[in-house]
Amino acid sequence: MHHPLTLLSAALLSALLQEEYHFFVRQSYPAGISTADAHIREAFLITPYKDIASANAHFQHIRFDRRKYIYQTIHAEEVEKLRQAAAQPTGYKIYVALIDPEHETPAPQLVQHVKHYISQYTTWPTEDILIQYALQYGELYLSLKYGDEEIKVPLPAIESY
Repeated sequence: MHHPLTLLSAALLSALLQEEYHFFVRQSYPAGISTADAHIREAFLITPYKDIASANAHFQHIRFDRRKYIYQTIHAEEVEKLRQAAAQPTGYKIYVALIDPEHETPAPQLVQHVKHYISQYTTWPTEDILIQYALQYGELYLSLKYGDEEIKVPLPAIESY
């Protein structure tokens, strides 16, 4: 599975904290492990929030994920745990729910999958489609726009074409 997300780093965590993100929802992220990652035991995705209501909504959406957790930065020990995660401990990959600027544009292979999907499920032409990544509760979607019309499709559904 393709994943255009950014690995969490100490600098990125500091920037998020300075921007007053106080809540960080952690969830499992199996898509973050590639076949080349033989030494990786587990991957996580951390989504920053400025308010507890949004973090709780995300948390409820992933209620069946046994690795879910909300870090609250009012607790120094939780900030320290986030700093440890940002150090990318051995055996883990920790991503943050931000699109990596180097991967904002979908790869040509993914564009081909989009064209197959478009021809199968819409009446749109396969050219002139605006393709953008979107995230919701840690799930990657592709936002497909043609003129004034837009559909959001989970990335795994597109990749299966």
